[in-house]
Amino acid sequence: MTEAATQAATQDALRPDAHPERLPLVRPLICLLAINASLHAQGLTAQAAPPAAGPATASYVAVSVNGGKLPSRDKVSDRDGTQYVVEFDELVLALRPGYQFRAALRYRQTLALKGSSIGRDPIQRMTVYGRYEVHGNALRFVPDPKRGGKGIEILDGTFTAGRIDVPFFYRNGQVTRKAQMVLKRDASRF
Repeated sequence: MTEAATQAATQDALRPDAHPERLPLVRPLICLLAINASLHAQGLTAQAAPPAAGPATASYVAVSVNGGKLPSRDKVSDRDGTQYVVEFDELVLALRPGYQFRAALRYRQTLALKGSSIGRDPIQRMTVYGRYEVHGNALRFVPDPKRGGKGIEILDGTFTAGRIDVPFFYRNGQVTRKAQMVLKRDASRF
């Protein structure tokens, strides 16, 4: 509503033949219309607000898991003496236009029976595609089950300038662990 329309509505409500008992009901409406007109004139309406700024579209490389540098190794033994080893070698997270992501993980998973030495199995690779959402400084990664994300849970993390923190759960043998991964922007990756 324009300022002229607001003034016309005010004058109609205050004219001599108007019903005085309606004035207390009309006054808040007039104030609301006046505020709306002034906000619209200044371009401050909620529709004019810019979308939330997310992390930069770029590649982010894991620099630590639970505060330790990569590669990070986790060893667990069950009650029968079987040893399970998971080694996180590298994770590269590419945030792409249109709120899409690609996560490429390199890791080792080794099993050694009681009394056997732990070998070094070959590096395995896993790539997951999906979409991400931004809410303030929070990120939510939603894996696409048709593109490597089958059975992978939604991950929630946070971001600041050039850094993404993502907690996640993984299974090592019969033990479920929670880990905190820190990723930093790396311009040398694509």
